[in-house]
Amino acid sequence: MSEIGRRRAAAAASAENNPAYQERLEMIRRAAGKVFHEKGFRGTKLNDIAAEAGVDRASLYYYVKSKDELFRDVVATAVEANIAAARQVVAEEVSPATKLTKMIEALMLSFERSYPYMYVFVQEDVTKLASEMGKDADWLATVERWGNEYFALVRNTISEGIADGTFSTTLPPGVAANCIIGMLNYSHLWFRPDGMMNADEIGAGISRLLMNGLIAH
Repeated sequence: MSEIGRRRAAAAASAENNPAYQERLEMIRRAAGKVFHEKGFRGTKLNDIAAEAGVDRASLYYYVKSKDELFRDVVATAVEANIAAARQVVAEEVSPATKLTKMIEALMLSFERSYPYMYVFVQEDVTKLASEMGKDADWLATVERWGNEYFALVRNTISEGIADGTFSTTLPPGVAANCIIGMLNYSHLWFRPDGMMNADEIGAGISRLLMNGLIAH
């Protein structure tokens, strides 16, 4: 391990008791999220992130090992939080319509709360990125698990609603789930936290739009 690598490992090991280190690392992650969102993973250089964070590249290596590591860091917490929130909603003793509404609104809110980290994830073809990140099989497996689990939670909620007569659609549940998730993910092209509507308002509007098309009349 290089000297900078040893210093980085030692700093990370003591991070819990070092608020200044944690604050600087979070600042670097915010800077990375902003640059990844603007330039994409491939177009981003560590120098770009260093410039956005207001540090030199050598200082950056004290906190992170590589661009790949930063990319994973800025998306993992946000994505896993969304899956946990969806699991919690699905476990509630409420109607399928209420569950789906809550999931839609929570996902849209997460795009604002975790801006732009969630969009860094959804705007990339992560399967291709995995091969560019040294063919990291563990990372690819994690990404696939995330996608599969969230998709299954939405699809199963729609299936539950069709089975009990709440929902009526000519689309198979999986297709309907992909349409809903794709619609929300596509907001990375137009949503901004300081726009004319906030995430709560947009999420509520999207859920009403979708429910009016799904709920049996």
